[in-house]
Amino acid sequence: MKVGRLVAMAGLLLAVVWVCCVVPARAATDALGVHVVPLRGEVLHTLDQACVLVAGVHGEQPPSQDAPWLHTQLPHRWQDTHPGHVGSMWYRFRVSLDGAPQSTWAVYLPRVSMNGQVWINGVALPFSGSMTEPVTRNWYVPLLFTVPSTLWRDGFNVIDVRVASGHAAREGLAPISIGPLEQVSEPYRLRRWVQVDLMNFIHTALITCGLVMVLAWWRDRSLGAIGYMGLAALLWGVATLLMIRPEPMTAAAFWEGLRSTLTQWYQLALCAFFFRFAECPARQVARVFGVLMALVPIYHATLADFDRTAEVYIGIYGIALIGMALAIRHVVRARRPDGWWLVLGCAVLVPSAFHDLLVVNGRLPFDSVYLIGVFGPVLIFCSFVILAGDQARARVALHDLNRTLATRVAEREAALRESFARLSALETAQAASAERARILKDMHDGVGAHLTSALRQLQAPGTQPPDIHLVTQTLRDSLAQLKLTIDAMSLPAGDVAGLLASWRYRLAPRLEAAGITLHWDVAPLPLWPAGSPPVLRQLQYILYEALSNVLQHAHATQLHLSARVAGEAIEVVLADNGVGWDPGAAPRGQGVVGMLARASQVGVALHFDTPRTGGLAVRLVLPLTGLSSAP
Repeated sequence: MKVGRLVAMAGLLLAVVWVCCVVPARAATDALGVHVVPLRGEVLHTLDQACVLVAGVHGEQPPSQDAPWLHTQLPHRWQDTHPGHVGSMWYRFRVSLDGAPQSTWAVYLPRVSMNGQVWINGVALPFSGSMTEPVTRNWYVPLLFTVPSTLWRDGFNVIDVRVASGHAAREGLAPISIGPLEQVSEPYRLRRWVQVDLMNFIHTALITCGLVMVLAWWRDRSLGAIGYMGLAALLWGVATLLMIRPEPMTAAAFWEGLRSTLTQWYQLALCAFFFRFAECPARQVARVFGVLMALVPIYHATLADFDRTAEVYIGIYGIALIGMALAIRHVVRARRPDGWWLVLGCAVLVPSAFHDLLVVNGRLPFDSVYLIGVFGPVLIFCSFVILAGDQARARVALHDLNRTLATRVAEREAALRESFARLSALETAQAASAERARILKDMHDGVGAHLTSALRQLQAPGTQPPDIHLVTQTLRDSLAQLKLTIDAMSLPAGDVAGLLASWRYRLAPRLEAAGITLHWDVAPLPLWPAGSPPVLRQLQYILYEALSNVLQHAHATQLHLSARVAGEAIEVVLADNGVGWDPGAAPRGQGVVGMLARASQVGVALHFDTPRTGGLAVRLVLPLTGLSSAP
């Protein structure tokens, strides 16, 4: 008995709980077949039961209760209950409130195609965009409608949602949520951030990465794979931004065709990247995928529909999987540096693409978030990391090469400096040897000749004694020429005035002894650019030979030495008042021939002139190729 009573009491208790808790929580159906959902408390409620009605003859206002409503479960796709319908659809929800809310509530539509409008108890709430053609493309933008507390009633309330479509693949409505504004705003903000803000940020960055990779390929055509990835990133970013833009900038049909074309283009460019990364022949890859990309706009202009486009996507995904497998195989076999970044990107891309393909084909709920737009760009960024790694390794290799080249150049420079030092020392030694040879030759031709003459004079045959005066004069000439040679060796380069002064100092006593008056007329002279010490010595010999001719043959009493700048040359003139000779005749003696030879050797013009007063003038013209300051 006690056991039976306990069982009876437990059954009664369960019945009370069922009546009080379970039954009120279940959706009820009113006389019109519209489901009623009881709501209690200031909490968030999700509504997934509604009645649906084609909007047509009913206009833009909510239909009456006696319209032919059809019960449906959300998420609802139009093609499931109304295949081929394009336009608008009404959804009606009836909720029961155990008291009108005192705070502001909101109605949240996570996914609606393409745009939505909400009525509360027959009162329209403000909405964004357009519900008629061209319909605002809010298909991927969550919608939030704020409901003033005055619109709610205690008891039954009717929520009408009008959905305007614009694309055959996306008509429908996801479960909606109602509740206090603070609670409804949280899922709304999260979904809007993922589907709108994050997508804008990611794909703007994607376009930037694509530009960088395309520019890298433009500067280095060997980066074919990076060029395809950059093109894919650019097209992907633009296609996604076009996809989530609410207001089309052209006609809706063209806008959808452009967006689909860009989408398939970036998918084909991605496939080309995989094949080029796997080092397939560049020309074949470019030819095949170039033809496929050219066929895409033709397809969208002539044959495109939703089912066929889905099949095209599946075909492109199949090509991408083949290319991906080849690329991963190349990474493993070639041990490609940074290649595991590609494997990571593929591991993220494949599940995301498979998920979105199921969403498009209706295998997953209508309100599912597309993942490839968020996780797919990971492959692009991984490719960007690979590019950065390649560039970093190239810079390191270039730095090492430059450092090696710099070391080798430094070694070669040191060797060249050493070689140049040896050559310079050799040239100096050769120049010194040549200089000594020239000095010896000059001494042999000058001093040696005089000494030989003196010796012959002392060893003259016959009984007549030698002419001591003549021998003495010859020895003095030899000594004077030797002193002049030594003076010329110590003169600064180009100092013609110093050379003439030395000539005057050494030979003035001989002129006085010979009864010849010297007239000195030397103006300030610039340095002679060509007057190196060897050249000055040759000039000195010319002047000395001219003086010897005066002493031996001219029988002169006056001698004029003048020097001045005439035009672009220094002109030195040695003129006497002796017997002279005809300058136009053949050279007289070896002395004149030697003077002409020395003048030609040092680039000096030598002229023999006959002044009006008689005698002979020897004129030397020293060209000035660059004037220097006067000494």
